[in-house]
Amino acid sequence: GSVDSVAFYNRQYISTTDFTYRKSYSLRSRLTFEKDWHNGSQSFVTVFGRDNKHGQNPSYGIRWTSGAATARGEINSSDFKSLGLIAQHAQKFKFLNSKLIAGTTLDFSPSTYWSYQIDLATQLRADKKSVEKYTITKERPDIQIANYDADIHNTAFYAQYDFEPLPKLRISAGLRYDKMSFDFVNYVDNTSGNKSYSQTTPKIGLTYDLGKGKGIYANYSKGFSPPGLTAIFRKRSTPLPNGELFYYNLASAQFDNAEIGGWAALLNNKIYVDVAAYQMNGTNELLNIRQPDNSTDYQSAGKTLHRGIEFGLTYKPNKQLFVRFGGTTAVHRFVAFTLSQKATDALKDVNGKDMPSAPRWLWNSEISYYPNWFKNFRTSVEWQHVAGWFQNQTNTVRYEGYNLVNFRAGYQWKGLELFTNVMNLADALYATNATRGNATTDRTTFTPAAPRTFTVGVQYNFTGK
Repeated sequence: GSVDSVAFYNRQYISTTDFTYRKSYSLRSRLTFEKDWHNGSQSFVTVFGRDNKHGQNPSYGIRWTSGAATARGEINSSDFKSLGLIAQHAQKFKFLNSKLIAGTTLDFSPSTYWSYQIDLATQLRADKKSVEKYTITKERPDIQIANYDADIHNTAFYAQYDFEPLPKLRISAGLRYDKMSFDFVNYVDNTSGNKSYSQTTPKIGLTYDLGKGKGIYANYSKGFSPPGLTAIFRKRSTPLPNGELFYYNLASAQFDNAEIGGWAALLNNKIYVDVAAYQMNGTNELLNIRQPDNSTDYQSAGKTLHRGIEFGLTYKPNKQLFVRFGGTTAVHRFVAFTLSQKATDALKDVNGKDMPSAPRWLWNSEISYYPNWFKNFRTSVEWQHVAGWFQNQTNTVRYEGYNLVNFRAGYQWKGLELFTNVMNLADALYATNATRGNATTDRTTFTPAAPRTFTVGVQYNFTGK
């Protein structure tokens, strides 16, 4: 789990919750029939079954208010079984060198979920602002956080038509219908009922081959995502004014996504460049508001913006040297998102604020060397850069981000390979995530990354003719 600032900066990575666990059981089975037709068309039908059991006492479920001598956690279990079918047919046509793909997905998944509270005692640090260790004082199955059965029905139908109206120009147009519905029994308040989320989403794209290793493309699509059941049936910390205890009002998220891009091979294919620009506008995106005790209040946000550029560059001047560089610069922002409708709350929205844990820049680069004078030897140096990000939704606290250097080397002799990796070569102190709530009394929690790590390995590859 995460640690406080004292443990993070002193590298005292001792678990504050040595009682947490995760136990998982999973079974998958499928049977597929495939058919290749004489004209190049293809069909397949797959039936599948799943059996999942997932029980845990998670560290992320701990709720603690700053300075308190007690806290609470939870024990939960999520179990489901599924029966389903996936079928698809791809039909080729000579007309415009086109192809029609059509298919369906059907899934029936009876699910059970329960969660109850555990009482915890806290061992506080001297400043009383963070916890050094939690201990369980009592399990409280009598205090239910969630307890429901749901029979989930997932249905989807889709079709896509690809064709070439002009030489080197290919257009793809598709349409998809999704419906997720479930019948439920909520044992916490002894209610039952059903809910349904459905959407028809189109997509269209075109690709133009400019020749000589160059091309451009553009895509537009709509999408949607229904809220997860564990969010819907988790008891609210504060009931709504109408007395509603659960998140039955959550709406499905809607997305509009546009993308343009291109690629080019240059200098006799020694350099390859690709770049893409995108913008995705979200409506009713499921987001969470972190409360002072680390609990979560879910909302279907009004509007969100996701805009960025992704790029990649590879350079291979000769057989000995290979250089790659890739990354993204992006903005993930709340356009219209209400935090509170209470007149007494000073901060009511985060309109125009950046989303937390969303760095503006990410890139990864690597130089690999395969020396002619030392055959079958390889070595590489990798540089990862993650820019800073806001820790909270109100954008008042930032984490500075990090740079990471990794080193790799290996030698292959026939089927035997010896290799070594040194990750975090400079032994940088960094966190893969650093988050904080919106309250002024909240403190940052860090997810620490590994220090300098050495790996030595031996691998043998068996090959046959």
